[in-house]
Amino acid sequence: MGLANQPMSISNCVDLGNNGPTVELTNRPTLIVSRSTSQPARQSISFAGGIQVLNFISGVNAILQTATMVGGLYVFVNTQPGVVTLALDNNGTVGGQAIYTLAWGAPVKFFFDGTNLN
Repeated sequence: MGLANQPMSISNCVDLGNNGPTVELTNRPTLIVSRSTSQPARQSISFAGGIQVLNFISGVNAILQTATMVGGLYVFVNTQPGVVTLALDNNGTVGGQAIYTLAWGAPVKFFFDGTNLN
């Protein structure tokens, strides 16, 4: 879906009356991450503005900017069948791994402790 041939995203919406898995994605500040095939696969991702959820709609090697993250819970979801990897720019770990492969499907939650996502 798009408007005037431009990508469209909806974020910061409240999902009322639904206790399903989409509640995590729609009731938190969300960044939809996408890239065209002409862009490099490696992308630096900022959480500035209070972003708490990353929804990947295309394959990407995401380098997460830890300076823009505050301690707390973050939600990541890969809503397309391409490969998405997560790494921190401070050489910390994501789920105990230097490079975490985000599976397609259900959201994954990690807590940022100031150094690592656990």
